[in-house]
Amino acid sequence: MGAAEVRIAIKANSINARDLMIALGNSPLPVADSLTPLSDGAGEVIEVGSDVHQFAIGDRVVAAFNPAHLDGPYSPAMEPSALGGVAQGLLSESVVLPAPALVRLPEGISYEQAACLPCAGVVAWNALFETGALRPGDIVFATGTGGVSLIAMQLAKAAGATFGISSSSDANLQMALEMGADFGVNYASEPQWDKAVRRATGGHGADIIVEVAGPPSIATSIRAAAQGGRVAQIGFAAPEGPPINVLDMLVAGVSINPVMVGSRAMLERLIRAVAANTIQVPVARSFAFADAPLAFDAVMGRDGLGKITITHP
Repeated sequence: MGAAEVRIAIKANSINARDLMIALGNSPLPVADSLTPLSDGAGEVIEVGSDVHQFAIGDRVVAAFNPAHLDGPYSPAMEPSALGGVAQGLLSESVVLPAPALVRLPEGISYEQAACLPCAGVVAWNALFETGALRPGDIVFATGTGGVSLIAMQLAKAAGATFGISSSSDANLQMALEMGADFGVNYASEPQWDKAVRRATGGHGADIIVEVAGPPSIATSIRAAAQGGRVAQIGFAAPEGPPINVLDMLVAGVSINPVMVGSRAMLERLIRAVAANTIQVPVARSFAFADAPLAFDAVMGRDGLGKITITHP
């Protein structure tokens, strides 16, 4: 272990869509030939290097998604450091990481909740507050009911926004409404769901759209956006979709902002907001470390709303 590094006993992990793509061999980005999976984890400091003074044994910490992205804009040169991709991941009893990549956890945030924040949580934070510049009273709409959308809902509501969400399942929409969404749209029964967003917002549209589906729905997201709206482009359910009408964007003044997770500094700001607003990160199910393969199966089966986590003994 290096002088500026810290060893952490991992207490909890969460699984993201990215982790599933990597496990299935579908990642569009480079992946190590032999890989310990998962980018997200939280745990307890059990060893510190001689130059580490900001952490001590026993501290509760969470690791940033990409140890090379501490602050400022993302650069493609940072990608090899993203955990669980080219760099080894956190599905392990213990890991060694650079001390600057860690964030201390307040007592009010559990390891399981914290493990949901470095990727999905930071993506939601980045989409809303860093690139989205959310203001109280804004209308936010999220495509899909995955972890990013549900965490975005909690954050947006705490910031005074109205929040809408989409799903192909009426049951999932009902659960999302019970969790705090203001309105829901079933994109399976209404393929031109931008019209439903307009109806639900009195013709205004969404000021911020958290777009997690990508090419299949981004053209519709542009039509659903308010004048001067911001589309935060995050994921992609498929590589192709309907063509984007550039005139729609020009007339409405809509901007599309790509979101590649975010920095360690964003994670720190997110954790402060989660603690200050007592936000409860939605966890659908939790599996024991020994049952990690079952956790991946649950993600593939879309088992309930919320994140799938793995807890360590």
